[in-house]
Amino acid sequence: MQHVNSQQTTDPLHSSKLERQTRVLSISLVFVSLLVIVLALLYSFPDLFKPNEQTAAGPNLALAQEIDLLKIENQELRAVQEFYLARRLLDNDTIYSVQTGMLPIETTGLLSSGLSNALIIEARPYLKFSIGLYETYEEANALRRGLVKLGFTDAFVASYKGTTRLKIHRAQ
Repeated sequence: MQHVNSQQTTDPLHSSKLERQTRVLSISLVFVSLLVIVLALLYSFPDLFKPNEQTAAGPNLALAQEIDLLKIENQELRAVQEFYLARRLLDNDTIYSVQTGMLPIETTGLLSSGLSNALIIEARPYLKFSIGLYETYEEANALRRGLVKLGFTDAFVASYKGTTRLKIHRAQ
């Protein structure tokens, strides 16, 4: 009888231990399954788990880059606007410009195509260079005075209608 009683007392202990082991095994199996699922997702969709560049670097960096691009675009638009304003002035009104020099026509390969606020007038065998396009003589003369201070001692103001010189204005 003793043998039966000891078997009965170990039976509940044995069953309780088996239940705990089964629970631990079940929980471990769930965690391993979740790990396998996450690894499968990571392998299948690597971009899903990459941090977004904007959030990784901070939204301020992305905004600063966008602002810099807009500043550059604004400068380009301003240059285009000034070019068309200058062309309209040249075509319709008398304008004043400051002639700074002349070069032989053979050197035209040295000219920049970006000269939008300048007049380049062909006067064979030379090209005459004038900078600044002004609506009044006073504005052009202020530029001439500044250029003289910089060493362009022979700079003078001339008025134009289109590309035709109307008059050379002597310094006052």
